[in-house]
Amino acid sequence: MPFLTVNQARLHYEVDGSGPPLLLVMGLGGNSQVWAPIRRQLASRYRLVMYDMQGTGQSEVSPLPTTRETLLDEVDALLTHLDLPRVLAVGYSFGTSVLLNYATRRPERVQAISLVSGVYNVTPFVRCFFDVQTELADGLTRSQYLKQVLLWLFSDTFLNENPEFFERIVFMLGRSPHASQPFRGWRQFVSSFESDYRATIAALSLPMQIVHGAADKISPIGPVREAAAVRAGCRLDVVPQGGHMLTWDSPEATTAALLEFLEGQREFV
Repeated sequence: MPFLTVNQARLHYEVDGSGPPLLLVMGLGGNSQVWAPIRRQLASRYRLVMYDMQGTGQSEVSPLPTTRETLLDEVDALLTHLDLPRVLAVGYSFGTSVLLNYATRRPERVQAISLVSGVYNVTPFVRCFFDVQTELADGLTRSQYLKQVLLWLFSDTFLNENPEFFERIVFMLGRSPHASQPFRGWRQFVSSFESDYRATIAALSLPMQIVHGAADKISPIGPVREAAAVRAGCRLDVVPQGGHMLTWDSPEATTAALLEFLEGQREFV
């Protein structure tokens, strides 16, 4: 099981598949298992690089405060460790903000980015959601917290069609090395989240795709369309009835959209 020491802690990572390198950046407080439903299809075409951010999954908690810079240092150290001077990249949820910041900091290392289920403008609704989730995470057990947040992550259509999935994923998440601890993802990571990424999107010159669910409860589609519109040439793929956790909620449509975009970039990496 490969590890890399970054920010004075061991960072867990995985490499899978063959082809041009494709970096996958996970969401807030989750782990690299977010990619499980689409991993096989992507690995058949690309060399996947996945990792658990500090204090999540199998990565150790860093003694350093979590900041935007420490999160970017993880990405930079991992790519350097694997001798990957340039990659394609996909970010999910909070991972889209990490990826946008990294592409701004090190544009020479990123050929193209796909942003899945991102929040690009912290509206009053999103700010309230962040605040409430932080309070709930502090006051509930990890199991209780995960059960309520899953209702936000998945679309009504998905949960109605897969009633057994709810308890199954709670069980899976409960097997994390951090399962006995309260969920601290919001307090650990939310301060690294910028309030508005629209200017960043507009300023980046690399090929860019946004993939988003039309039924996303956390990041409504309206502000996402506005964010995509600030950048000429930004590709927007909307998944009908898709929720926030698109890789699990709508894996086939998500994979198809990603591959269609990435295939046009693979020759440049």
